[in-house]
Amino acid sequence: MLKQPLQAENFPWKLALSSYLLSYCFIFLFLKSYFWDDWYLYFTFSGDGTKKLLDGFGLSPWHGLLQVDVLNSRPELFRLITIVCFFLSGWCLFHILKTVKFLTAYQVKLITILFLVLPINSARVSMITFAYSYSFLFFFLAWYLLVTKRFLVVRALSVPLFLMSFSTLSFLVFFAVPCANLLYRNFSIANPNKKRAYLSTVLLAALSPVYWVVNRRIIPLSDARLAYLTPTRSGIARGLLILVVCLIFILWYLKLRRDNISVDSRYPIILAGVSLTALGAFPYITSGRLVDVSEWILNFVPRASDWDSRHQLLLGLGLAVTLVGLIGPSDSIFKRRSINILIGLCVALNITYMHGYYLDSLKQDQMISAIRDSDALTESRFVMINDTTDRFNARGRGYRSYEWDGILAKALGDSTRTAIYMGYVDCSDSLALVPDTLLTITALNGRFISTLTRDVGIELSVKSIQPCK
Repeated sequence: MLKQPLQAENFPWKLALSSYLLSYCFIFLFLKSYFWDDWYLYFTFSGDGTKKLLDGFGLSPWHGLLQVDVLNSRPELFRLITIVCFFLSGWCLFHILKTVKFLTAYQVKLITILFLVLPINSARVSMITFAYSYSFLFFFLAWYLLVTKRFLVVRALSVPLFLMSFSTLSFLVFFAVPCANLLYRNFSIANPNKKRAYLSTVLLAALSPVYWVVNRRIIPLSDARLAYLTPTRSGIARGLLILVVCLIFILWYLKLRRDNISVDSRYPIILAGVSLTALGAFPYITSGRLVDVSEWILNFVPRASDWDSRHQLLLGLGLAVTLVGLIGPSDSIFKRRSINILIGLCVALNITYMHGYYLDSLKQDQMISAIRDSDALTESRFVMINDTTDRFNARGRGYRSYEWDGILAKALGDSTRTAIYMGYVDCSDSLALVPDTLLTITALNGRFISTLTRDVGIELSVKSIQPCK
């Protein structure tokens, strides 16, 4: 239970660790599993192949060095480091928030806890989003050094850390937040040097556009990656509209303060939270993601979102601040109990998400084992998959063809077979892949029994087919 503290000197280790580890406890049961693009990037390819693909994503060579040469593309190391990265980011945020004078000690702790356990970005379990994890830590560590340390040499370390975090391009926009925090910090001291404060902020803010220009010249994006990241006109319009609305409310609040008009103490916190959320969503909105309310809501539904929850990467801080602003002072038993219920609900949703990935990993492991024990696919070359066990697919996701290719390769020890997901075979197309085998996958058990017994009950049916004869 989060009780009202007298001061915010100490990080809430007990509640933070217990709620965070409970949220993601199921990860420890599928540390070695592959999901989604992991099968293609880290299983099908290896070594130099993986590095070349990472380069095509526009990532600097040190990413390949870290992921392939240092961590050896081992999924268990990726996931353990991911857990540590997001938790340490919360620790950094706690100390950053302590520099914001209009937040109380209790609000600082509550924002930190919510930041750690909000049920967002469950896609962090995939290896392909690993770069997001350490970029996230680099960003918050840099921000922490920038606004909490006095010595210039130590604060200067934030510059290379920010640059390293920019490999996740959405941080180029969110970088406006620590820049604004630096300006706020410089003006919070007695008799501030305004010229110096503005100049230091402008110089820092220049890192973002300079990185974009220089990095694109040195490491060009692949065509597919460029198409994925290129903003759309409608997306830019939506994103700018949201930011303009936030700016209007900020200017209105500043006018009220200048005129000495009393404002509810919750208003600046809510306004800050909504603005942070908008800024975190902006790069995704401009590229055609988080288009409408339904997409935002689906990312919180346990059996929905596929891998789209990765677009929530930068929403945690804004949502946490907004919720704390809406709650206001914890001045009643009802509010304190409601806060505990809110934290409990977040933890429960995270457990639900991770449980889904756990069942998904069981399904994959048992399919691989069943295929390995069967001789029926030995002579097959094009295998049509009829999977009737999608109730075990985490977050309502679908398996991609390269995932099935990887599963078949891992089970049978070679990559000579190509999977075709159940569908229409165009026999009139000379280039179409024509299956010679139909593999039907069924499961005897439900989700609850599978959890208790660690047995999905996978059964296979293999049949030779000739759909074009």
